[in-house]
Amino acid sequence: MSLEIRELHTNEELDHFVNFPFELYRNNPYWVGELKADTKQLISLEDPFWNTASRVLFMAYEGEKPLGRLMALVNRAHNDYHHENIGFFGFFDCVNDERVSAALFKAGEDWLRKQGVRAVRGPANPSSNHTYGLLVDGFNRMPAIMMPYNEPYYATLIEKAGFSKIKDLLAFHRTKEDPFSERFLRVCARCERAKDITLRRLNLKNLAQEAEVIREIYNKAWGANWGFVPIGKDEMAEIVRELKTVLRIEGTCILEVGGIPAGFYIAIPNANHVLKALKGSLKNPWHLCKALWAWFHIKDARLIMLGVLPEYRRRGIDLILIKHIITHGVAIWNEAELSWVLEDNDGMIRGIEECGCHYSKRYRVYQKDL
Repeated sequence: MSLEIRELHTNEELDHFVNFPFELYRNNPYWVGELKADTKQLISLEDPFWNTASRVLFMAYEGEKPLGRLMALVNRAHNDYHHENIGFFGFFDCVNDERVSAALFKAGEDWLRKQGVRAVRGPANPSSNHTYGLLVDGFNRMPAIMMPYNEPYYATLIEKAGFSKIKDLLAFHRTKEDPFSERFLRVCARCERAKDITLRRLNLKNLAQEAEVIREIYNKAWGANWGFVPIGKDEMAEIVRELKTVLRIEGTCILEVGGIPAGFYIAIPNANHVLKALKGSLKNPWHLCKALWAWFHIKDARLIMLGVLPEYRRRGIDLILIKHIITHGVAIWNEAELSWVLEDNDGMIRGIEECGCHYSKRYRVYQKDL
């Protein structure tokens, strides 16, 4: 049978798009799928992200057998913020067949050329504020929540399609037994002497107001970083909706200087253990029982957000926050992943390593000129 690339439009076709990786990774012990309903919401044009972006979905078929999927998108918020004219690809999943991947990328690139962009970057599912990059090192363990996992052959398929690395993102791992360096403790002790610094947990009863505090710090803290796009209010509300079911107060902190919020962190339990048991749906009672058991036995977490206002960085607030999450968070969960960090952020990497973290995984972002 001949290979066919179809552009998807209907709800039934969206279901095919969402379901495909569950079939592809059925026997993989490490891959974890998100709830299918959440993925369908994210790729539907009703999600707030698409207020400033446009996309197309493709699937590859041989007869009626699906062999791969791909999203091509233009993120206008990214292009406006970074003064670029690029498109993105995401939600790439494919059998190990260069013929299939090449056809998918050709369809995506043809669509992007019609949008007038000059290059394509990815994987972005669908942006750097969501699941980002391709796993290229660290395949022998389950991913942390909201981090990608893929087969090693994906890198070969992407590179054979003409893409090359533009940036790597690093993940670090720490257990509660890993020690702080003497230098780290010495610098933290000096920074903690400031009398105007206070740390508090998030007020989960007023999460909407707290989320706005976090959004403002995060956007200013990350504003100059490569690939970053500020989070809008509607997008933040969607993030809060997704996180509130897994958020634990022990994994939150806002640092104030003289009563002014200057930094924060959010760490969440690695709910991938729950998602692994659910297999993409809340409808199976047996899967729900296994997921509930998994939730109460989670022993690891992921530090997903940390930010310090630029004007306060020379005070070592980032070190205080990192020490706080390790002392009061990892102690609860036994181990944690800090991800992700840009490969060339030498200062942050040095601080992470001195607090006892060690490199564990590498994710790659690719780009291709059109």
